[in-house]
Amino acid sequence: MILTAAMSGLRKGELLGLRWEDIDWPAQRIRVRRAFTRGVMASPKSRQGTRSVPLSDELARELTALREASRWQADADLVFGHPQTGTVQSDSKITARFHAALDAAGLRRRRFHDLRHSFGTAMAGAGVPLRTLQAWMGHANFQTTLIYSDYSPSEHEADLVARAFSSSRSSSHSEAPDIT
Repeated sequence: MILTAAMSGLRKGELLGLRWEDIDWPAQRIRVRRAFTRGVMASPKSRQGTRSVPLSDELARELTALREASRWQADADLVFGHPQTGTVQSDSKITARFHAALDAAGLRRRRFHDLRHSFGTAMAGAGVPLRTLQAWMGHANFQTTLIYSDYSPSEHEADLVARAFSSSRSSSHSEAPDIT
């Protein structure tokens, strides 16, 4: 569940509502169709919440292994259902296991939701266009996605700075004092 959150940007409630039929193996997509929030299985947070996100090869392998190891393999079964009952897992127990994993790894405790932000930051840093990231994350408002814009690289920023300074040294202002 932690890996899926980090590699898909799904909210905890969306992960709790995820069924095997929502994983489109051939298209390499995870379809977000429902969320378990406040004890109720319902549509995602917003109209934009119903969406699909890419399924990496690594995550597909891990989810395949999880399905093969689970008693709950039917298409309608929850991907992250309780191991004994197949029902929705307790939010507090998921948080406790997440914190235990962080502790075991010697990492500072964080909120489970921070995995979603890590996904957004990583995708923006990898150059995913912000409009695409908005769709993947299900943000109703583009302003929300803009928080990741600081991590979005520009291909030519360093070239622009270099060009600006190299042209100033070779221009007619060459008689300007050297301030280096």
